[in-house]
Formats: sequence, C-alpha cells, structure tokens
Amino acid sequence: MKSPLRDNLNFKSLRAVKELIPPKSRVDSFLFYSGAMEFNLAEAGSFVVAHTNCFFIYEFWQCALEDPLLIAEEARHYFKLLKDDSCFPSDKFFMVMQENWAKQRGLYTRSAHFFLLNRCSESALISSGKLNTRPFNSLALSNLKSFSAKNFHVQFDRQENFVETLKTAADSDCLLLPVGRYNYNLLEHGRSSGAETTIVHHQKLYENLREQKNSWIVLYKNHSDVFNLYKDYNIIMVDEYGRKTTQRDNCEDIVIANF
Repeated sequence: MKSPLRDNLNFKSLRAVKELIPPKSRVDSFLFYSGAMEFNLAEAGSFVVAHTNCFFIYEFWQCALEDPLLIAEEARHYFKLLKDDSCFPSDKFFMVMQENWAKQRGLYTRSAHFFLLNRCSESALISSGKLNTRPFNSLALSNLKSFSAKNFHVQFDRQENFVETLKTAADSDCLLLPVGRYNYNLLEHGRSSGAETTIVHHQKLYENLREQKNSWIVLYKNHSDVFNLYKDYNIIMVDEYGRKTTQRDNCEDIVIANF
C-alpha cells in the first residue's frame, strides 16, 4: 500500500529492514510521519502500530483512514489558491499557509492543509520548505482517495519526550525507529520547529535503547558519529539503490539492530 504523503527522509533501506523482521511480527514504529516504511511492512504481513506524540500527525492519519476523499476534495480547493496573483504571489501565500495551517478550525480542514503542504513543500515537511507544486497532481490525489490500510494502527502517545513511549511497547516483537538525520542537539532549546516536528536527542535515545529488552532497529542517514555511537551493535550499510554495501563512501542509510 502506497502512502499518500511524500517522505521527508527518503530511506533506501526497506529491503534490509524486511530481511530483519520475521513475517507476521508485531512492529511498533516510532517517530511516525509519512508511513513510507510502515505501510510497506504492513503490506508484507507485519502488524504495525505507528506511534507519534504529535497530535496533528495522528489527526491527519485518523482522518485519512476514515474519509480520504474529503481530505482530497478540500486540498484541491485550497490548491487553487496557490495560483500566482499580482497582489499576492503564490510563494508568499504558501508561506502564510505554512505558518497558519495548525490554527485552522476543523480536523478535516487541518488535514487537507497537512496533505497540501506536504505535497507542495520541497522538504516534504508541513511548516518548512519552498513551494513546488509539481508533486500535487492527479496521481497524488488518486493515491489519497484510494488510501486504506490493513494490519495497521496509529497510536497517539501523549508524552512530550517520545523516548518515554518506548516502554509502552513491551509486547512488541520489534521496535522500529526511522530517526533520519543525526545532529548534535546544540542550541536545541529555543530553536524554531514546525508543529509536526519531534526533536530527537540522539544520545538519550541511545542510552534508552541500551536498556530495552525488545528487539529494535534504528535507521539513520549516513553520519560518522552514528557508527561510533552504535559500534557495539549490528550495523548494516545500504547504498542509494537499496543494496547492502561494505563501503562507507557508498553508504546512504545506516540500519542498526540489537540482534
């Protein structure tokens, strides 16, 4: 099943992850956003519980599961407003939408903005990225309208620190954490971030995972400090074509497992 959202991380490691997870496993995925990895695992037979501590992400997916046609129709309406106007250029209006989408009244109206901004942002995020209208097209709308998901449940975790939610998945066969890009969390306090963003403190995540009894898989984009931090665990490197590699220079994704 194809996600209607664009993936901001563009992981190439789906095949490697599938090889690590036995069929019909229960997988608890955290930092859920685009669903690119999760829906593929669900389609392959795993039961996926997708966790997010961002209510707006949870809200969008609940609406998409219940009435994707309504989201598509509203999103198409708002897309018409992005046509160039001599008094208010489309890129300026797009920035206004990015700043105000979370303040919209009505869950389906917010969800329509969520979908539209994801499709039209170069970053595939909701609150940031320059305008690019090409990914908002008839195929994208068709994928949204036909969206459904089996073997899948989206879970809203109310803890502000998502690491605290890992312990709620004690019955899981495998924890999956598509983290993405590593950074040093310098000056994190006070940094502006979108309402859809979850900040990851990478050292704290590592320390928590060391204590986990569940099997777990963590996904990062290539970064030298990730190799150093997780040097005691099973590390698989994947290149830009989704193939396993032994060369760091060719590495696109880092797949780390505690088994």
